[in-house]
Amino acid sequence: MWDGWEKAFGGVRVDGATLPGYRRSFSKKSTRNWGTRDVPGPTLGLEPAADAACVGTAFELADAEQSDIVELLRKREGASFSLTELPVRLPEGCQITALTPVDDRNARTYIGTRTLVERAALAKTARGISGACADYVRNIHAKLESLGIVDSDVEELLRLIG
Repeated sequence: MWDGWEKAFGGVRVDGATLPGYRRSFSKKSTRNWGTRDVPGPTLGLEPAADAACVGTAFELADAEQSDIVELLRKREGASFSLTELPVRLPEGCQITALTPVDDRNARTYIGTRTLVERAALAKTARGISGACADYVRNIHAKLESLGIVDSDVEELLRLIG
């Protein structure tokens, strides 16, 4: 979500926010942007993980814009996520509550039950209207790297796709 979407709402981006108890996972199949129905591309979602902490970006937005923001997030992230209020720690140490898209493990788009090796095989060959899924993975890795974030799931999938 680093494409500047928040600017339309007068939002401020805060990099380095930490969401405890969650991790990134390439567990949502894309059948349009990064894959097809026959060869879905695995894309990122957030999943609960007791010993994990996901470092990423939080967005500070005006409360008055909340309904428009929720509508945009639902459209952007799709029906396979629930928007959940979760505690997030900002870089300066304070804790806030953030509306966070979390994978719905019961959605038909959920592929987190497949092994990472199987998902890597899909990522190697999947291609959708936005391009090759392997490029999606490489771009995510590059963005996280530019923010100084090392994510073991992203690193491992990148290694598997070569």
